[in-house]
Amino acid sequence: MKENLYSKWNNNKANRYAVLGMSGLGKTFISLQLKKLKNWNHYSVDYEIGKLLFTENNKRFLDGFSIDNLSNLSVFLGKPGNKKKRGITFTEYVKRQRLHKKAEIAATLNSCKAVNSTDYENFICDTSGSICEIVIPKDSKDEILNAISKNFLIICLEANKDIHETLIQRFTLSPKPMFYQEEFLTKLWKDYLISVNRDETKVDPDDFILYGYKALVTRRQKLFEEIGENWGIRVNFNEIKKIKTGSDFVEIVRSKLKEKEVE
Repeated sequence: MKENLYSKWNNNKANRYAVLGMSGLGKTFISLQLKKLKNWNHYSVDYEIGKLLFTENNKRFLDGFSIDNLSNLSVFLGKPGNKKKRGITFTEYVKRQRLHKKAEIAATLNSCKAVNSTDYENFICDTSGSICEIVIPKDSKDEILNAISKNFLIICLEANKDIHETLIQRFTLSPKPMFYQEEFLTKLWKDYLISVNRDETKVDPDDFILYGYKALVTRRQKLFEEIGENWGIRVNFNEIKKIKTGSDFVEIVRSKLKEKEVE
């Protein structure tokens, strides 16, 4: 499958990338650099998620929400725990998680429609950092990964352990709500309540969010490695941080494709 993939994109004049990876590794930075180049269109899955989520009873979240300011997605998800610390019940948290999942699946699949209706020759799909939670990387029949791989070259951004530690340190300073695969989230919540010996009404929301994020970093690192291995190519953060223009990233991708063709 992947041999055909490499040949397809090496021989394709149009560049159509879907960039995947954890938040903080440069997906949006790369997308914005490419957008500065001639004839590139940028599709932000997170922005499209918000457009789908913030309807009817959630219209208030549209205030200030834009492709350059996605913070209301985090506000919408909220944090479970003590209401006096701006927490919400775990039941409400799971409800919002399910709404997010539904919107993320739709927004991700809609990128395939968008790329086939665009007038732009080149297209960058800036996926959500939680895409790995809505797919099964080892399943060759996975609907979402199949749809994306037919329309885009999948590029997974990865990083060494020290960068992941930096992400955790940065997150500690400003914990924000995250999206989880529901089964994983339920177990995580139960384990956390046992470890702190508290009921959910007394949980510090930020403390749980940080606890969850540390677990997510480990989990998502493995999932993104599997996606890159089975569905596309992988680019390390050490290469990304050297990028000064969108053209630099295009050259990195072309180099990776050529390497794979001769393997």
